[in-house]
Amino acid sequence: MEQAIIGFLILIVIGLVAGIFLLLRKKPEKQSDALVMLQQQMNHITQVLDSKLSESTKVIQAQFGQSTKIIQDVTEKLTRLDETNKQVVSFADQLRNLQDILKNPKQRGVLGEYYLETVLKN
Repeated sequence: MEQAIIGFLILIVIGLVAGIFLLLRKKPEKQSDALVMLQQQMNHITQVLDSKLSESTKVIQAQFGQSTKIIQDVTEKLTRLDETNKQVVSFADQLRNLQDILKNPKQRGVLGEYYLETVLKN
């Protein structure tokens, strides 16, 4: 009977070893499946990030183009404003010169005679 118990224990040990061997043998397949799944998820995430980056780049380029156009418009308007300011300063100088001329009664008389002569000729 002792031999039967020992034989039975040996069979149980062999069964346990075989079970562990089979479990260990199946684990790499599960790990391999898990690795494939992780790789697929990583590829999907990479594709999503690439598409988002591409969209962001397009938006930034569009905004840069609009900013460039706005800067050009502002520069043009400032240039025109500068020219207008120069004309205003020129008119102010001319008015100041006319005012200086009209302050002196003799020059005012000469100017009046000149305009009268010009009107009478026409």
